[in-house]
Amino acid sequence: MNGQMIPGAFFVTSGVGMDFEQANAFDFALCDAGIGECNLVEVSSILPAKAVETERDNVTLIPGEITFCVLSRADGKAGEVIGAGIGYGWMGEEDGNGEERRDFGIICEHHGHYSREYLVEKIRAKLYKMAAIRDKKIVEKELEVKSIEVEEGKFGSVVVALVFLF
Repeated sequence: MNGQMIPGAFFVTSGVGMDFEQANAFDFALCDAGIGECNLVEVSSILPAKAVETERDNVTLIPGEITFCVLSRADGKAGEVIGAGIGYGWMGEEDGNGEERRDFGIICEHHGHYSREYLVEKIRAKLYKMAAIRDKKIVEKELEVKSIEVEEGKFGSVVVALVFLF
């Protein structure tokens, strides 16, 4: 190993939490997403070409583990709509045989007091803008979005995370 930290896999997860205190609502959301026992370190927006997606249920995370992720988070109070989402797309092109070649992937997030539909459109637009900035074409894309209305008398939190695995 040459000291580089290059993730070989990743998963996307999401969660919702509500409580009478905002900090607890966020903790509930992280637990609902299956990452509540991790020490999260937020990173930016590039997927290695060879990274493979897996399901959260196929991964064992150790409590206290330093866990790198792209995190989208929205918090709110009773009656507010809150939403968070992540999109990722693979950059590349088709070779002469109709096969897709992956150069690398891009990841973006958006969050706030938005409906699911708004977030989906905003994240799609961001992905295509990121591809255009790099003069690349998106050959495949995925999105994960959560949007809820916070229950009466409570605070709410929504999280969506793309978690890197080494």
